[in-house]
Amino acid sequence: MPVPVSRAAGHHQRGAGAAGFLLASIPILTLGLGGVEAAHWSGLRQTLSLALMEAARAGATRQARPQAIAQAFEHGLRMAYPDPRAAARALRERRAALGAPWRIRIARPSPEAFLDHADPALRGPRDHPGQPLIRNDYQALQQARRLAQGWPEGRGPRSGLTIHEANTLVLELWWPHRPLVPGTAAIVRALAPLAGNPDQARLMAAGYLPFRRRVSVAMQSHPAAWTDLADGRVTRGAAPAPAPAPAPASAPGSAVPGGDAEDVGNPPAAETAPADEAAADGDVNGDGPGPEACAPAP
Repeated sequence: MPVPVSRAAGHHQRGAGAAGFLLASIPILTLGLGGVEAAHWSGLRQTLSLALMEAARAGATRQARPQAIAQAFEHGLRMAYPDPRAAARALRERRAALGAPWRIRIARPSPEAFLDHADPALRGPRDHPGQPLIRNDYQALQQARRLAQGWPEGRGPRSGLTIHEANTLVLELWWPHRPLVPGTAAIVRALAPLAGNPDQARLMAAGYLPFRRRVSVAMQSHPAAWTDLADGRVTRGAAPAPAPAPAPASAPGSAVPGGDAEDVGNPPAAETAPADEAAADGDVNGDGPGPEACAPAP
């Protein structure tokens, strides 16, 4: 004989089943949302690397000019934000919350590299007459001269870099990412005091995950010591020490510490010093769009 079940007991059983399903579904939904967030992180990191490489290529052909680097990077963000309005909105939100929507630090050439390797006799595009330039061509000859000066391995005493490393553009990106999953931003803010880096702690305190990317490319033009962008998007970090007396033109410079050998393009071994400075320097166009305008003189 079937046992009769009261209506109240039936409602109680159905309520218990719903509660059990809810408890079981919470970790499953959490794992699912975490997977979506992780997949988004992976794609975004790849996109940021491509945009940073685009910025580095623009800087390599434009004397490491910060404005050219910033424009190329934000143009590269179209891969992450195909809709220009979405890209403008994302940058606007980050600017309102953080001041600078992102930050690129020019790790090389560093300010110390210009103290070691700037060529005062080099003529090329400048913002002002005293702006230091590092010669991009005849690097093998410059390295030989530094060795003859007694610099160990041709490394500058202030920067610790060779001329090849000083002619390598290294960019480091800090990109603030707002998590997609609701509630993750609160967790990020709670973990901000544990961050070891002040920049990282500042981004996390605002609810953003700090993504860092780094890229290096060989310079295709004479690097120039530009000032930082006023809005903080592209900076060089610490200010350089007071410049010493200009070195003679016959002893061109060295480079920035910690160069990546795979990124250095050594010039031909048969290089000789230019007989005519104007002819040697006329190959660099600080405002030129491409590497063909910045190729070394024959």
